[in-house]
Amino acid sequence: MSAQAPGELQQRLSFLEQLNPNRIELGLDRVRAVLERLALDFGQAVIIEAAGTNGKGSTCALIDAALRAAGYTSCLYTSPHLHRFNERVVINGREAGDEALCEAFDAVKAAAGEIFLTYFEYATLAAFYLFAKAKPDALVLEIGLGGRLDAVNVLDADIAVITSIGLDHVHILGHTEAEIAGEKAGIIKPHAQVVCGLMSGSAQAVIAVKAQEQGAELWLEGRDFAGAPASDAQGFVMQFTNADLQSEFNGSLPHPLVPEICVPAAVMTLQLLRRRGMNIPRTALEQALRTAVLPGRMQLIARQPDIYLDVAHNEPAARHLAQVLQARKLPAGARRLGVIGMLRDKDVESVLALLSPLFSHFYLCSLPGERGERAERLKQALLAAGTAAEAVTSFDTAAEALQAARAEAADIDEIVVCGSFVTVGLADEALKNC
Repeated sequence: MSAQAPGELQQRLSFLEQLNPNRIELGLDRVRAVLERLALDFGQAVIIEAAGTNGKGSTCALIDAALRAAGYTSCLYTSPHLHRFNERVVINGREAGDEALCEAFDAVKAAAGEIFLTYFEYATLAAFYLFAKAKPDALVLEIGLGGRLDAVNVLDADIAVITSIGLDHVHILGHTEAEIAGEKAGIIKPHAQVVCGLMSGSAQAVIAVKAQEQGAELWLEGRDFAGAPASDAQGFVMQFTNADLQSEFNGSLPHPLVPEICVPAAVMTLQLLRRRGMNIPRTALEQALRTAVLPGRMQLIARQPDIYLDVAHNEPAARHLAQVLQARKLPAGARRLGVIGMLRDKDVESVLALLSPLFSHFYLCSLPGERGERAERLKQALLAAGTAAEAVTSFDTAAEALQAARAEAADIDEIVVCGSFVTVGLADEALKNC
């Protein structure tokens, strides 16, 4: 990555992509060595890390938004991005600019020297470089893959959030929920605070053991705190069942833009920050619930009909999406339409078996590239899951599928675009070009 004029971000990213974006070299020794060379100073910033099979990005987005609404400087790191790399690195609500990212990449490259770094490791260290310059009150960091050996975990979390556990990346993380939970629990550091979302008893037990080993304070959803959509589906009700946690966050709250099942862990984390002395009033949480979004994660992108973009692409994500959709009631007479395209290396059949009962009609699309799956395979998977043939229509492109869904939708209907980052990205571009 040779010296170039400031602002030439794409050239830096092209260099990183040549490293092979699919190459994963788990382990923290190399990242830690480069971090030490960078000599970054985060001051007294509280560090919040969120791991989990699904929901971690939206959880981070909500925490970050509430901190900023309360007047704190917060830095947010999420991955992957939908359109622009800049989406990953957000400093006090603003995406990092091209020139700043170029400076950060060049600093990381110089510090790395002979040490090999992967794409994600470069990205993570570049984000840390810019975050240190911002002198924040808080870092809110989404773990990319797993936890124990993820590059983000090179920083010790003051609060470790584990949102959910499901079977994904099994060739790397393990073939059971307990094994995967063990990897996620690797973000729990000595004397930290731990927020654990709803998950199986076997996964929760692994996290509880790790927390005990580290002398960490563990808070469990369902035992210490809980939350659910209000009965009228117009709000969200939060409840702290542990007497030590009673606060003004209890009770009825605005309906969130992020998926509802992400809210309890995020609110619990904010309550722990309050216990650390941060002044986060109820009004800041309410503002965050009304405004916080993460691109492509149940993102409301259009109205009449409502169009949501969600990057659910594996079985745990599809289960997560199904829970979100089942929890939200449609107006009387409204239909839910699905625009779906997937990659061929995903478990197409399992994903569509979960989504099959949730939509009145499916608009399937083929995706481009070697990994793109044809719409015909998706159709066969839906038919095998019990979807009626007349409820399935196939298209060559995501843009065509979305156009057909919009043409046939009433204003009160809902369209959900999902199945892949590729599908969501193409649909988003099509909407912008309408």
